Amino acid sequence: MESKITLTSSDDIAFVTMVNEARANSIDKVFCEELLAALHEIEGSSRYRAVILQARGRIFSAGGDLRQIFDGLQRSDSFLESLISALNSTIMAIRRLPIPVIASVQGAAAGAGFSLAMACDLVVASSAARFVVGYAKLGTSSDGGLSFHLARRLGAARALEIMLTRDSLSADEAKLLGLVQSVAEPASLQDASLALARKVMDIPAAAIRETKSLVGMAAEDNLERHLEEEKRAFLRCAATEAFSQRVAQFIANSESPRSAST
Repeated sequence: MESKITLTSSDDIAFVTMVNEARANSIDKVFCEELLAALHEIEGSSRYRAVILQARGRIFSAGGDLRQIFDGLQRSDSFLESLISALNSTIMAIRRLPIPVIASVQGAAAGAGFSLAMACDLVVASSAARFVVGYAKLGTSSDGGLSFHLARRLGAARALEIMLTRDSLSADEAKLLGLVQSVAEPASLQDASLALARKVMDIPAAAIRETKSLVGMAAEDNLERHLEEEKRAFLRCAATEAFSQRVAQFIANSESPRSAST
């Protein structure tokens, strides 16, 4: 089985790359296990000063594999809970790394892919990137800490507005809201991400470590509890007929000849 995540490095920067472009870098248990292993390897090494989370292909991450989720729900009540728990472990691993994690978003970050980007400390986005909410249209609440990070960064009212009424945010809209630190042209995205990483690396390692710890200190315990509550809410929504119908309709639309040609 081909890897879904690779870990490479250059100049003390770790590059964690999502490489399953054939499946739009969708998030499943194998993806989570490989990502978690890469994060643990980074944490266990003293050589890295920053992490860039990036992706191959046109899409940063399409989020959860809805076909797999739909099939899994037919087989087992525990499938979805297990998947979200695996996702939550990767989110907490990102937040607990003592070095900055920069999301380099080249295309759509949808659903849990949006959550993954928001879990990172800093975000650099291509002008072609989109941040797609998607949950409400499927008849469910969020997962992966999206509700936590949006509310913390934007305030409750704006977070609720985006999650319930917006299909997506452009890169420029996300920057205006403070969700993205910089926007680059697609051809310059990697250079912009590296420039931000190197700017951070000019600061002594101890100062970086202590500053990230202080900024996150009040939030991390709350995030872990929030992820559990978010998982329970998602599972309650996923048990409804509305969720099954909407996921089935989404899959049917995405697999139709018309959809495949667009």
